[in-house]
Amino acid sequence: MTAKNTKPKPARRTKAATSTQPQERTVTIPFPDTDSEDEANRILAKDVPGWDKLDKDERAELLRLIRDHRKRGTPAKVKLIRKPDGGWSIEPAGKSEMLAVLKLHETFSANSIDPVNARANELLKYLGSVGADNEGRYNAALSFIESMAPRDQAEALLLVQMYCTHDAAIRALSQLGSAEWVPTAQTFGNLATKLLRTSQGQMETLARMRRGGEQVVRHVHVDNRGGQAVIAENVHTGGKGNGKIDDQSHATGTAGIGPALLGADPFGNGVPIPSREGPEAVPYARGHESGSA
Repeated sequence: MTAKNTKPKPARRTKAATSTQPQERTVTIPFPDTDSEDEANRILAKDVPGWDKLDKDERAELLRLIRDHRKRGTPAKVKLIRKPDGGWSIEPAGKSEMLAVLKLHETFSANSIDPVNARANELLKYLGSVGADNEGRYNAALSFIESMAPRDQAEALLLVQMYCTHDAAIRALSQLGSAEWVPTAQTFGNLATKLLRTSQGQMETLARMRRGGEQVVRHVHVDNRGGQAVIAENVHTGGKGNGKIDDQSHATGTAGIGPALLGADPFGNGVPIPSREGPEAVPYARGHESGSA
């Protein structure tokens, strides 16, 4: 009898081996409610893991960052709940529904719920179109808009556009590394360039809106003697008088300095001065001859 070669069967995978779901880590940040450095350090030494491994400068920096984090307050957050028809429902998150709703009003600089719903649905539609309709990405967009502190609904609308444009540009750039063909890389490269240029234009538009129409006018004064130019910047805000200086002189500079004006006579004889003598008579071309031959 000949023995048959039998291959060992692979071990069956268990749920523990196939589970690749990352575990979320929660970091609790203590907020020492005291102005005393010693008391704050004592609280942090008790509540912060690894406090004893930090030196003096690192402990001071950590305390400063914790206090700055507390000043910024809790950001606006929402919950995304799947509807039976497959859509999403946006619900306020947190312990107090009223507090969450008012923070959304502040985020979009709105005094009613209608513009809040409009901007919130615009964000949700875009994120859903790119497969990023989850609470993490949505709350990240809200955090960006809130950090920019829109002053009115026009700025809030522009900030929603800025977030979507930036996200689309980054997605186009991420496709360059996986592009296998040159035309594909060129397509995504051109798209990313246009989106980044649009994003820059949106930032400039927001800056102009917040400047309130302020203009910078440069007045250049040239001294002919030394050939030096003096540039003075004046800032004018709105109105019809932009670009005009009060009591501005119309002279060209120091009197008597400058090129001479050209006269009518190129040889320098000057322009004739009129006298009291009348004009000379023009002789008759045919004299006093009669009209008959």
